[in-house]
Amino acid sequence: MLQADADVEAPGQIRLHAIELFILHLSSKESGTFDPFGEHYRVFMRIKADKGNGWGEILLNEGHRPADWVVWASWYERFLHRSFKSQASLQEDILRSVDPLHLSRAQLLCDALQGAWQAEDRSSITGKGGSGPLFRLAEAYVSLF
Repeated sequence: MLQADADVEAPGQIRLHAIELFILHLSSKESGTFDPFGEHYRVFMRIKADKGNGWGEILLNEGHRPADWVVWASWYERFLHRSFKSQASLQEDILRSVDPLHLSRAQLLCDALQGAWQAEDRSSITGKGGSGPLFRLAEAYVSLF
């Protein structure tokens, strides 16, 4: 969902308080249908916002794996602790800051935001133990607050 629609308005201001990234390495055996493309990374994002918590998820192949996940995640800092008038204004800001290197990051953030607005049940991601099991499986973890 990489579009800003002025007709989509969320009441009140929107503010992101924290972003967590859980990076899981998938070997070529675990990648399943992506096997011809080598190894992959499954990146989960959890956001904490005024409107609720949301989860997002993307797959990155080995060729798109950053050398440093913390540096990769630092792009999200520009959206933390700022007030946005609506979901549309936040998405517009995301789109303004996108270049080809940031496209997967923008996709992940928009996916998580959509989950927060729709209050999706993402227990299939975390299981019954919240983010604890995901934290234990993660190769890397980044927390921005």
